[in-house]
Amino acid sequence: MFNVIKESCPYQNWTSVARERCPNPDHFHCLIDEYGRIGWVCKEPIWVEKDRCPVFNVVAKKLDTTSCSQTRCPPYSYRSNDVDVEYVCRYVMERESSTTPFTTKATDTNSILVALIVLILVAIIVLVADRRRQRNGKRQEESNNVLIQRQEPSRFMKDVLTTMT
Repeated sequence: MFNVIKESCPYQNWTSVARERCPNPDHFHCLIDEYGRIGWVCKEPIWVEKDRCPVFNVVAKKLDTTSCSQTRCPPYSYRSNDVDVEYVCRYVMERESSTTPFTTKATDTNSILVALIVLILVAIIVLVADRRRQRNGKRQEESNNVLIQRQEPSRFMKDVLTTMT
């Protein structure tokens, strides 16, 4: 079970915390889930490929990896419970001082990207709808002009009508 925490991962006292929380301290992980929340879990370590960071998939209830979007990504494969990996895969709360290692929230970048894509799509839809409305308005106006021209009586009909009166 993934246990969400309200503070940074315990990197300074990793061994003692791992012993407290897991029957096998080598299974202790402090990482983020797919929602960007920091937490800990006791799971068998997995191999993490270079340029990736470990995450916990709450839905599947298993360890997984995500691509590293930072500049200091691990350039080698490593075990998911290796706390000595590059700082970019360490997770600290954003409210801590700037002297703490990188703050990594995988979902922050994804959220911004998704919001930007949605915004662009909405703008495109609005532009297309506006252009169609303008074209339909011009067609309607042309159609009305044709109807008005057809409704005027011909010269023959005018002559007939004037002779009848």
